[in-house]
Amino acid sequence: TLYQRHKNALYRYFYRQLQNSAIADELHQDVWMKIIKSSTIFNHQSLFTTWLFKIAHNRLIDYYRHNKNQVQEIVDEQLSLEIEMEVENSQNEGLNQTLQPDKLVEQKQMYKQIILAVDSLPLEQKETFLLYEHSGLSLKEIAKITDVSFENSKSRLRYALKKLRLQLRELL
Repeated sequence: TLYQRHKNALYRYFYRQLQNSAIADELHQDVWMKIIKSSTIFNHQSLFTTWLFKIAHNRLIDYYRHNKNQVQEIVDEQLSLEIEMEVENSQNEGLNQTLQPDKLVEQKQMYKQIILAVDSLPLEQKETFLLYEHSGLSLKEIAKITDVSFENSKSRLRYALKKLRLQLRELL
């Protein structure tokens, strides 16, 4: 039940950080194995989501430490695939059924700019932004996960949003 409830959010967390589905899959599996092995030490006073993302955060830091060069690369093919999937999803939801081809291209370009803007954020701000927006965690939970104060996580989110607004002002 926990796996079904949290698997997509956890995977998205890794994928948005790394832009590589193979590595995201590997880290996703590692975290779930760690959850299974450590299930007896879970403190039931805290939320499972907080514990899950704390383990994910630590695993991501370990990965960054061991693969510094590989982390900095953004694979254009994967970025294009993600853009295509997002546009297709929105089409399936009926949002773009009447869009002309030129409008569709414009939407793809806008989406690509948003992804690139998020990717250009400093690591701490990017992580805080993704945990807040994609995982739906509160700033208090993010502070616990990332081992910083509530005010620090609040500042990271504020700076991330400010940078994104500046970078995306022309698009919006």
